[in-house]
Amino acid sequence: MASDLYEQNYCIIDLETTGLNTKKDEILSIAVIPIRNLKIDMDKVYCTFVRPEKFRVDSVKYHGITENDLREAPRFEDIADEIEKVLKDNILVGYAVQIDVEFLKNAFKKKMKRKVKVERYVDVAEIEAWLLRKRGSGVTFRLDFESLIKIYRIDSEHRHSAIGDAYLTALVFLHQLSQLIDYGLNVVDLVRIGRRMLI
Repeated sequence: MASDLYEQNYCIIDLETTGLNTKKDEILSIAVIPIRNLKIDMDKVYCTFVRPEKFRVDSVKYHGITENDLREAPRFEDIADEIEKVLKDNILVGYAVQIDVEFLKNAFKKKMKRKVKVERYVDVAEIEAWLLRKRGSGVTFRLDFESLIKIYRIDSEHRHSAIGDAYLTALVFLHQLSQLIDYGLNVVDLVRIGRRMLI
């Protein structure tokens, strides 16, 4: 019997922000990479800068996004409906994805005056920890993103942009999905192991 993991729709998501405070800092860039039938759907890849209310110059050293990059960018309000559709229709996947989810929920609350529910999301670091334990590795710590990429021998040249990190995460997740299918897991199992330490 084919696993429902194969048929499920996923969206890899990555944000760049003005800082790490999910209540006070703002989103500067959003990348979404859909996965359908264990393949990246290149026709539906979405990436945009997002113009914040305030810009923190000191954050440029982390993501390279300048005020000039954001001058013509849409505001969050302009893309909110499209982002909300992504949140409702897919399982979200990312590295430290709970932080991205909190940023999005707070952006909707602050800028759109409405709540959005994001119930299905998984963290590739948690999935990898489960896979390593399944293979008897005894890992008890959270893998950093660089270690995760190295496990699958993925070139990390395009790190530190929303689209670059989302693409690398998508490659990692595709490797993980094929293993989870081999283990006979389903969508319920995926959400359980992918959020084990985040709930």
